[in-house]
This record gives sequence, C-alpha cells and structure tokens, in this order.
Amino acid sequence: MQGWKKWLLIGMVCLPGLALAQDSSNLRIDGVSGDVRANLEAYLGTVTPDDLQNWRDTQSRLRKSAREAMEAVGYYQSKIRITQQDGIVQAVIEPGDPVIVRHLELHYAGEASNDIAFTALLETLPLSEGDIFHHGRYEAIKTLVQNMALERGYFGGEWKVHSVEVNTDTRSASITLEYDSGPRYRFGEVQFSSVTEGKPLPLRLAWLEKLAPFHADDAYEASKIIAFNKALLDSRYFNEVRVRAEPDLAVNERVPVNVTLAAEKPNQLDTGLGYATDVGARLSLAWRRPLLNDRGHSVESSTEVSRVRQSATLRYGIPWNHPLNDTLQFFSGFKREVLDTATTYSTTLGVERLIRKPDGWQRGYTLRYSNETSRQVGGVSTTNNLLLPGVNYNRTRSRGGADPVWGDRQYYQAELASRSLLSDAEFISLRAGWRVLRTLADKHSFLLRADVGAILTSDFDSVPLNMRFYAGGDQSVRGFDYQSLSPKDSTGQVIGASNLVTASAEYAWRFSKRWRLASFVDTGNAFDSLSQGLATGAGVGVRWISPVGPVRLDVAWNVSEPNPSPRIHFFMGPAL
Repeated sequence: MQGWKKWLLIGMVCLPGLALAQDSSNLRIDGVSGDVRANLEAYLGTVTPDDLQNWRDTQSRLRKSAREAMEAVGYYQSKIRITQQDGIVQAVIEPGDPVIVRHLELHYAGEASNDIAFTALLETLPLSEGDIFHHGRYEAIKTLVQNMALERGYFGGEWKVHSVEVNTDTRSASITLEYDSGPRYRFGEVQFSSVTEGKPLPLRLAWLEKLAPFHADDAYEASKIIAFNKALLDSRYFNEVRVRAEPDLAVNERVPVNVTLAAEKPNQLDTGLGYATDVGARLSLAWRRPLLNDRGHSVESSTEVSRVRQSATLRYGIPWNHPLNDTLQFFSGFKREVLDTATTYSTTLGVERLIRKPDGWQRGYTLRYSNETSRQVGGVSTTNNLLLPGVNYNRTRSRGGADPVWGDRQYYQAELASRSLLSDAEFISLRAGWRVLRTLADKHSFLLRADVGAILTSDFDSVPLNMRFYAGGDQSVRGFDYQSLSPKDSTGQVIGASNLVTASAEYAWRFSKRWRLASFVDTGNAFDSLSQGLATGAGVGVRWISPVGPVRLDVAWNVSEPNPSPRIHFFMGPAL
C-alpha cells in the first residue's frame, strides 16, 4: 500500500478488549497480545469444520479479516501467515511498526465554539497526537462530541468534516474534524399532568414548579432533566414519575418538557426489630404519609417499644420556600425510659425548619419544649421544664442501595437552655458524630464510627437525666449493658455524665451474596473527668442482607473488665 490513502472510516469501530463471545478453541494466534490479540479474535471468529473443508477460501477470508483487524488498531504493514494442521488453525502475526497520529485537529462551529464544556472535552480525547492510530478511538471522539451535543441541547449539530489521511510510507495519520453544533436549544414550558387522564394534579402547580431545577429559557442540559426526575421521586409525594424532554416538538429552539405524575400509594410503613441481652426485644414501627393534601403537607409517626424504653413521636411537615429543600416540621413526642436509678417520663413539643443544600448537607433550626419527670428508686420525684433553641447540620452519602458498599455520615448539633428563656436549667449541649464505610474488592468492608458530646454548665446537678450522656449498648460500646457506662452515685447507680466519647472499628468479610462475618472493637465512656478512662468491648458477628435491609447479630465481651462476659446484640437497620 503506497502513497497517501484517505479513509472515511464510516462504521469501522473497534472496541479494545471486548472480543465477541465465541468459541475460538481451534484457532491459535501468535505474535501479538493484549488489545491487538483481542481484536483479531473478534474479527476472525470461529473456524468451523465446513471452513476447513473449503480451506483455500477460508484461508483467504481469514487473511483479509486479520489484515482489517490489524489496520483497525493502527498496524498497516503487518505480515500475516495463516496455516492449519489437524483441524487447528494458526495465525502468525508480525505486526511491524504502527501508524502514528502526527496531526489531529478538532474544530467547533456554531454556539458550541463558545461552550466551556466542549473546550474542556479537547483535553480528554481518547486519541492524541503521538498515539497509535486506533480506529475505535477515532470513532469514540466523534461519539463523545455527538453525545455532548445532545446532552447540552445542540440538537441540530452535524459533522462538516470528518476525515483521516494515512501515509503508509511514513507510517503517519492526519485527522481533521469539524463539528457544526448550530444553535443551543433552551428549555420551554413545563407541562404537568396526571397519569390518569382528567384526574387533578396531586400537588399544586406552584410547588411542582419549585421542584424543577431550571426555568423556561434556560440553556438546555440533559442532566437537569435527570435531576428533575430525581427531585420528584425524592419528594416521596409520588409513586410514579415520568419526565420527558421533547426536542422533536421544539419551537424556536425551545424544548417542551412533559411531566406525568401519580400518587396512588401515599402510605409507607417501616418495621424494625432488635434484641440485646440487657434490653431484651425491641420493636419499632414507622408510618408515613408523604402527601397529605395538594398543599404538600406530610405526616409521619413512629414508635419504639422495649423493656427499658417506650417512645412515640408525631411529625407534621409543610413546605416553607420549597417542598423538598425548605420545610417546617412540627413535632411532638413522649418517651419513658427505665434507668438504674430512676424512671423518666419525657414529653416534647416543638418546631424545626429543615433546609437542604445541593451538596447534600441539611441544616436544621429547632425550638422545642421538653418536660421531664424523674422518679427515683427511693420514691423521690423531680420535674424539669426546658425551652431549647438549637441548630444541627448533617449529611449522609452512600452507594449500594439498602446494602451500601460506600458511604459516610456526619452530624453536628447544639442546643441551649437558659433560666432567662423559661428553662429550669442553664447549659449548652454539644454533640457530633461520624460514620465512614468503605469496601475493598467487593468482599472486605470497613466501618468506622465515632461520637462525642459535651454539656457546658456551671450547675450540672440541674441538668435533667434525659439530657445527660450515657454509653453502652448495641449502638454504643457493645459488650456493656445499655447506658451502663456513666458516673455513679454513692449507691453504685449511674447518674449520667457531662461528656461522651465512643469509637468503633468493624471489619466484615462477605463470603456469599447475602452473608458476612464480622469482627469489631468498640471503646468509649460517658464521664465527667478524663481520669475515668475508657471501656472497651470486642466481639464477632454475622450479617444477613435481607430483602428489607441488613440484619446484624453480634456477640460481644466487655474485655476491659476483669471477668469478661458475653452479651448478645441483635439489630436490623443500615450501617450508616
């Protein structure tokens, strides 16, 4: 092959490393490896007994296919020898020197010439000057440009020039590409409708429009259509969502967006089950109705019952400035808790404004009233009333659905009580916590956990028992009784602490699709003075990935005690 040779390369695409799934056990390829070999296998395919009967035609076909396969990955002067003996076909390849891309230029015409995304694409092309001329990567360049054009609203784009010149004498290739994007389309009006024709929208139009991450006449981006669909689903208002951009129906480069919705199953029910040696069985129920009316109001309630704790809460939410990202939550709750020294009864009533940010962080401003009655073992009762303004920040990220393989969680909380603000005590309560989950090789999971807390006050005795810190139990330091780690009074009963530190490290090995073995070490304490030291628990467990989420069964020992004894912890729920 002499002189200059121009290739249109229409449809001549090679995918490196993706050989077709064929039985090539009767074909041997020598002289090449890696992507080149994989491409030869894909081109040559399988040699059948009929092919061997017509060996002259087969040999010619295989030689032609091998040459095309080598040229597709940049080797235009390869030597190819095809032979067969006793039904085994052997292809011996001497690839020679490859063709190198000496010149590559990609130009944009139209509005894309001023689009920063297209400019950035020039730095990440799969083929560059100095590379071996690979036909598949050349085609990948064109595909990347065309895909970006569709994603960013250049629906009239077309190639004006797409040519390659190969000089086999100098083993060089020159690539020239010019793409005319035409004008960038923009978002048109959004039309909402119910899945059931004639049925009114489940949510008022003003709130639906707030969920759209774009406005009419904004530059089109396909990612915003995806974000719109996600926002509608994340609202939990709807059980069916369809968001469709209609470029074919565009008028004056304005793309209409059609949204159909259904909210036929508004009720959600979650159950939880747990067990610990010291607490006994624990049952939790949560009911939600995310869409109570067309104004976007929601209601949810939850309850938890165990031998030492019984609680019930009710929340009523209404949109404030945004139905998903800015809401008011009115809440009330009751909790009865049995401690070593007393039984406490707590009633809470409050309001919280929740603001969610695009980066995943959620900020909350709370004002809650708390009434606690504590009945001591000896019969003495005390009552405390608190009005607690507070602020909290939290973010949870995860990948893997109900059984995450990667994730992290952070939370930070501060509350204030003051006698000048209708409270019977004066203090500042600070809490923070972190969770980190990572998985290696799809089998080895590592979970790290830490929680800290502090109560700043000059009169700790006035702080109610339910505001103090305790450690121990399946969500704290395993191997110790529930809330048993704390300063004690003269009778040896826990009374709560002004500080909290707990940490945990856990390793889990997945030995089947739904089962893992785990080992862990927990440490921490609730204390008034650092001299009290930390308690440590360690143990082993098993994890079952049930259809409704992970179920954990642990056996832990209080290894920092003189005579460690085992305790069982059973819990259903996500690691984060």
